[in-house]
Amino acid sequence: MSETALLAVALAAAAGVVAGRAWTRAQRRESLERAARRSSPHYARGLHHLAAGQLDLAISELAKVARHEPDAPEVPLVLGSLLREAGQTERAIQVHQELLSRPDLTREERVQARTALGIDYRKAGFLDRATRTFEEVLADEPRSFQALAELERLCAEQRQWRRVYELRARLGRARKTDESRVLGHLQATIGREQLEAGDRDGAERSFRAALGLDRRVFPAYLGLADLAAPDDPRRAAAIVEEAVQLSPERAYLAFGRLRTCYARSGQPERFEELCERMIRQDPRDWRARLALAGHLRAQGRDEEAAGLALRALGLNPHAHATHLEVCRTVRAGADIAAGLDAYLATAEGSLFYRDPHICTRCRYRADDMLWRCPHCHEWDTFVEERVGAAPTT
Repeated sequence: MSETALLAVALAAAAGVVAGRAWTRAQRRESLERAARRSSPHYARGLHHLAAGQLDLAISELAKVARHEPDAPEVPLVLGSLLREAGQTERAIQVHQELLSRPDLTREERVQARTALGIDYRKAGFLDRATRTFEEVLADEPRSFQALAELERLCAEQRQWRRVYELRARLGRARKTDESRVLGHLQATIGREQLEAGDRDGAERSFRAALGLDRRVFPAYLGLADLAAPDDPRRAAAIVEEAVQLSPERAYLAFGRLRTCYARSGQPERFEELCERMIRQDPRDWRARLALAGHLRAQGRDEEAAGLALRALGLNPHAHATHLEVCRTVRAGADIAAGLDAYLATAEGSLFYRDPHICTRCRYRADDMLWRCPHCHEWDTFVEERVGAAPTT
């Protein structure tokens, strides 16, 4: 080996030793700095106030840590997020922008700071800036779960459903999770907007794509039925029947469509058969009884309708619709006084039943079935909550 080559090897080895020692010193210094921060009374007080839910006091203490320890990137990162949660979005933006101006941030710290800044912009209503910031994060780190989720949420708030679809698919690939159900609901939402805009062919493609992703996407069946109903009510009814068979707990969402389709196809008795079948499957199904009561009342079968309406009221006295239907059947009956007595007796002895739908992910409540939770933004998480009888006193 030549002297030049030997010299190069020696210099490289020396450089490696120097670099290794510098890295070791930096790690030791960072460890000491972190230990100093954690022993700081302001840091400890800030954590205490944060755990106690005292946001303003936590912000005050962590701001002191940030002033005394300006080299600690995690402190302004957390401080800015707390300021945002406290509604001080301008200060949050300023703190995170100042953090990003530092040249010594690691790649991970820069991703975290820029993502936090994007959330600041979204909270402040600067939606274009927020979008650009999240896209910058993803350009540097395409697999950033938080940036993908935040950009998806931002696009959903603006009803950019195609972009949401793309981002949710990317998020699923990054997390290696099955997002078929959510993607199906997004396709159904796209189809519903196309149908409202008059694009029937596009809507049908979207609804079928939704079912191709997951056969349990109930609104996709409703969309296909709405497309078929004007020209072929029998086919529309068959589409909805398939949905009911797969998800009987959501059959009530299609009662109105089925009743209309059966009537238009000259088979009104099929609606009665469907409701009776639903009642046999679930004796607590007050919605099927209520729908059947309205159907029978329209046919002049007032006594049968009144019995069903009173039973529906007994199962769910909190639903406004049950009281209205009982009143209609009582008014249509021959003996109004007896009908009122039955109504009062049923209402007084009814079970307590909590009708609002509840999100299984975050426990948010809503009166109607929602396909996307407005609180945690997850899809297809709502169920109908029921409780037992009222305690006797």
